[in-house]
Amino acid sequence: MYHFLISVWTIWCLFITIFVFLFFLPINLLLIFCFGELGKDIFVRYNRYIGNILLFFYCIRKEIKGTYPFNHNKPCIYIVNHKSYLDVIIVASIIPHKIKYLGKAEVFDWPLVGLLAKYSGQIPVKREDKISRNNGYNSMKRALEEGFSIIIFPEGGWKNNGDSKSSNPYSLKENTLLQEFRNGSFRLSLESSVPILPIVLMNAEDRFSDLSLKVTPGLINIYVGELIYPNKFDDSFLLNKFCHEIMYNQLKKYNDSLGSKEIQ
Repeated sequence: MYHFLISVWTIWCLFITIFVFLFFLPINLLLIFCFGELGKDIFVRYNRYIGNILLFFYCIRKEIKGTYPFNHNKPCIYIVNHKSYLDVIIVASIIPHKIKYLGKAEVFDWPLVGLLAKYSGQIPVKREDKISRNNGYNSMKRALEEGFSIIIFPEGGWKNNGDSKSSNPYSLKENTLLQEFRNGSFRLSLESSVPILPIVLMNAEDRFSDLSLKVTPGLINIYVGELIYPNKFDDSFLLNKFCHEIMYNQLKKYNDSLGSKEIQ
């Protein structure tokens, strides 16, 4: 019975997602194509409210610990661990600032979603293509100079337990609490003198997984770290390691509190 109810609930969530997307689509298209940079800025900022609307109808609640609400308003680089397509909605729902996402290029080919992502100024990257990675890096650098914050998932993707067949250009491992970080965001932080702010999504994959394709209502636990200033580090790899340890320790503490088996 439980699995049947979750299947019904997932259908409801799919319906409400399509409904909300189509309801706001004319407004989004007008903002992006008729109001220039101001319209694109409004589009990105009010997606915070759309994210919260969707989570409300999914019956997914947030418990946020750490440095939240945010006490800064200058550009920074948000780094977030990645376990689910739900992650983007969760992150959008908590960040009120002027932001751009670095996202895999495949998403920009999706019908309508890709159109909005492309023309609202989000940044695509083909992870297996060095030229594309360099172009993405330069686009992020320009965005920071223009006053945008950047959202990056530095693991470069996800591989949940049992997800042995998913394609990814990086050597991601199953049964891993936190994958190694790509170094681009940390090099960007040092070169642009912009701080990093880690956000840890403790259990997003419990609410939605691309393996089961089922939405489960409940609580999302989130940790927001403090700003990490790059001037304290001489090397981007040291900054990378420092941020990874902070996020790993938060995930481990959360899993240990649940009595979970330790994951290396």
